[in-house]
Amino acid sequence: MTSDFTTAVKAYWEDPSTVSIIDKNLHQIEIDTVCRHLLPTDSLADIGCGNGEATVQYAAKVARCAGIERSEHLRAKAEKAARESGRSNITICSGDVLDETLPAAAFDVIVTQRLLINLASWEEQMRGILNVYRMLKPGGRYIMIENTNDAFLALNDVRVALNMAPIPQHWHNRFFDYDELMGFFRGKFQLLQHYDFGLYYLLTRVYVPMFASFVGYGAQAVKDPVFEKSDAAARVLFEHLKDRVKILGCRAFGPIQAFVLRREGSDLPV
Repeated sequence: MTSDFTTAVKAYWEDPSTVSIIDKNLHQIEIDTVCRHLLPTDSLADIGCGNGEATVQYAAKVARCAGIERSEHLRAKAEKAARESGRSNITICSGDVLDETLPAAAFDVIVTQRLLINLASWEEQMRGILNVYRMLKPGGRYIMIENTNDAFLALNDVRVALNMAPIPQHWHNRFFDYDELMGFFRGKFQLLQHYDFGLYYLLTRVYVPMFASFVGYGAQAVKDPVFEKSDAAARVLFEHLKDRVKILGCRAFGPIQAFVLRREGSDLPV
């Protein structure tokens, strides 16, 4: 089962018609969140770098940047993006978050962006997190942009209450249980900062869909033209208000969040 799932996911990301995220405004919010935590002296690894769109932006903020991608199709796009950026501090290489041949204690910062949710099980996700730990220098930062079930349900609860269909979870995603994840971090990572993109989710997944249609996801998504303007406007509002707007009654609102973590200890976990 796990092997079949892994094979299917790999085929999905090798398919040229696959679209990772059609919400470019949310993607840029994620990238900007990472960039706020980067230093000019950092050596950074962007694991699961995809087409390299985020990687080249991270490279502009750090001394050295490695984009690591297992998909040949996406890696070719990342290599092209790196070349066209004109930056000399970017290296694109083959590998994935479970690859234990990647160098140990080599990076000041590691980023995963909606990557671990594509693994087959919680067991694989734990292995991936431990490998990130192994690759980080002691005291290094792990910026984890991933999805949790509780925040996903908080969003859908509101949609259902307003007689809207819940947003389905993609077949290839395995969202995290927040409490389980925080428990696993204990003794390995210290949580420095948590970012909830709830205001953006409220505007784009609840408010605008009350009077406009958006169905499907990825390349199959069909949406009313108003979303082109409304999503951009929601991003502007989010960038100005950020934490000034808190949606009460839930820990986070909307599946994707950013966790800024510091690697603890000098010894690798067993």
